[in-house]
Amino acid sequence: MKIIVGTNNQGKLTEMQDSIQSDQVRLISYTEYTKLRLDFAETGKNFRENAVEKAENFCHSLNQPVLADDGGLVLAAFPQLLGIKTARFFKTGFSDQEKNQQLFDLMKDQTNRKVTLSATLAYANPKGLTLVVEKALSGELTLEEIGTEGYGFDRIFFIPSIGKTLAQLPLEERNRYSPRTRALRELTNQIVLEANENEKD
Repeated sequence: MKIIVGTNNQGKLTEMQDSIQSDQVRLISYTEYTKLRLDFAETGKNFRENAVEKAENFCHSLNQPVLADDGGLVLAAFPQLLGIKTARFFKTGFSDQEKNQQLFDLMKDQTNRKVTLSATLAYANPKGLTLVVEKALSGELTLEEIGTEGYGFDRIFFIPSIGKTLAQLPLEERNRYSPRTRALRELTNQIVLEANENEKD
C-alpha cells in the first residue's frame, strides 16, 4: 500500500520511510503526483490544527489521500517562543548545526533546560476521512552537541532516563523514542486497518 506524504523536507521523508516496519506500507513523496511544489500557509493554533490543515490541503490539491505532519520544540524557559513557530524561529537557510547553536545562544543563561519534542501526524482522504495521532518526548537541552546519528535536534536532545541524546542511539532504538516515528507507526496501522475495512464493505 502506497501512502503519499505531503512534505518538502527530504530529511523528514527519509526518516519516515526508514522507520516503517510493515511490508504492507510504502511512503512516497507527493511529487510523484505533481510537478508543482506545494506549500501551504500554517494558520492553526496548535500542532494538531496545522497537521490536519496540511493533510487536507495536500489531499484537495492532489485529489489523493495524503499524510502530513507538524511538530516542534517547546522550551520550558520560553514556552511561547517556539512551539508551532519552531520552523520560523530559525534563520532561513541554517544547517542543523547552526540551528542548534542558535538554541544554545538563546539558552546560555538559563538553568531550566527542559524541552519537549512534539509531533502530530494527520491523514486525510478525498472522502472526508481524517485520522490524527499525536506523540511527545520530554528531555533536556544539552550544553553542546553530543552524538553523531540522526538529524535535526537529535544531537542536543538529552533523555535523562537513559543518559543519552537521541544522536547517541542506534536507529531502531532512536525510533522507539522519536515522537514522529511513534506517531507514524500508529497512524499507518490505522490507515491499513481502515483500508482493509473498506475492502470488506
